[in-house]
Amino acid sequence: MTTSASTALHESEQRLVRTVDSLTDEEWAQPSLLPGWTRAHVVAHLALNAEGMADALDAMRRGERGAMYASNEQRDDDIDDLAGQPVPDIRTRLFASGERLRTILAGLTDDDWAGSIDRVPGGPQWPVLALPAARRREVEIHHADLGGGYHHTDWPRDFCIELLDVLATEQAANPETDDFRVSATDLGRSWQVGGDEPVVAGPGADLAWWLAGRGSGEGLSTASGVLPMVGAWRRTPTSRSPR
Repeated sequence: MTTSASTALHESEQRLVRTVDSLTDEEWAQPSLLPGWTRAHVVAHLALNAEGMADALDAMRRGERGAMYASNEQRDDDIDDLAGQPVPDIRTRLFASGERLRTILAGLTDDDWAGSIDRVPGGPQWPVLALPAARRREVEIHHADLGGGYHHTDWPRDFCIELLDVLATEQAANPETDDFRVSATDLGRSWQVGGDEPVVAGPGADLAWWLAGRGSGEGLSTASGVLPMVGAWRRTPTSRSPR
């Protein structure tokens, strides 16, 4: 992992921890921006996501086939279980898991970086090289999902660009998503999402928030005044190197 990628991930997690530490016990139990999840569920997911990545990487380094989660059902059950634990326990798991993952990533060899892990046993496979950027996306997107004072409009500029790179590619391959192009008015860049027209214009963070399945396109515009259809974001493994 490059120094810049390590620093970016650490800074993202530091911002997350500051927000988490600012929540009262009552606020932990309140709904997040994700349907059916409280803020405790969001933090529990982030802690278990880092633990899963770290466990899978540890297994890979031992020459075993590592998976982040035993199954999708077990993942959901574990999130529910941890979300019901005392607030200090969830917070401790979040901090410790993030630190452990960063330590493991910093110690990987060139051969390790060429490897892969499974999300669940049997696949899909995730390139190790893609994990730092994937973890940062989890942290930044779900930090905004907390609804705890950090918003998608607070995302760093470099993160918005990287996220739009990923979302444009993955949504273009989504059969539920129309063909169009997005133009980030504040970034001076555009991304093709399967086509060149229509053009959806707006701030980069608002475009990424919408493409990630959040909100209803607030802050965005088209010539016709109607936004194209965007399907659910199905996160897929990518070999994109972290910036």
